[in-house]
Amino acid sequence: MFETLLKSFQNSPLSLWGPFFVLLLCGLGLPLPEDVVLVTAGALGEIDGRPWLEVTAVMYAGVMLGDSTIFFAGRYFGVRWRNSKWFQRYFSQKKQDKVEDLFERYHSWVLFVGRFLPGLRMPIFFTAGSSRVKFWKFFFFDGLAALISVPFFVWLGHWLWRKFKDDIAQLDKALSRTQTYTMIVAGVIFVVVVIVVVKKVREARMKWDE
Repeated sequence: MFETLLKSFQNSPLSLWGPFFVLLLCGLGLPLPEDVVLVTAGALGEIDGRPWLEVTAVMYAGVMLGDSTIFFAGRYFGVRWRNSKWFQRYFSQKKQDKVEDLFERYHSWVLFVGRFLPGLRMPIFFTAGSSRVKFWKFFFFDGLAALISVPFFVWLGHWLWRKFKDDIAQLDKALSRTQTYTMIVAGVIFVVVVIVVVKKVREARMKWDE
């Protein structure tokens, strides 16, 4: 997937804005891992000599616009779509119930953690919209998480291209290993956030009971 995206936009006027529009399409349901798009954008930035910060800023905008599209789709069409057959095909009732349970237990922190959970990211953001979560709250927690993930993956693309540009096969292997490590880190972040939220909820209950 990385190599296909790279060849599509390399030496093209769309070397910067191509990945940006792909990120928007991801927000509309394109089944493509965002991290691969961001790594590709970083590699293209290295090829074109663009500063890491410039590429990061554009990709951050693409990610947040895509996520906001999912949120507003849930806000305006959530009730109507959730009972349709095609929606159930992508977001089964079991997955919807799991997302709602996460919201009930961990509240807005689910929006932060959701950015690091590719399989649940879209259902979480869609449910946030349909559950009438305030947009500023969604944007804050999702944007905070994106400030971690977007700069990292863009930097990773820069670094991987500098190190492995003459061996694409080796680059793909390094990217696969990095994705595995990222999932482990995401899991750790999830556990830490859960522990913090549970602790705060217990403290709040103790104060309430006093």
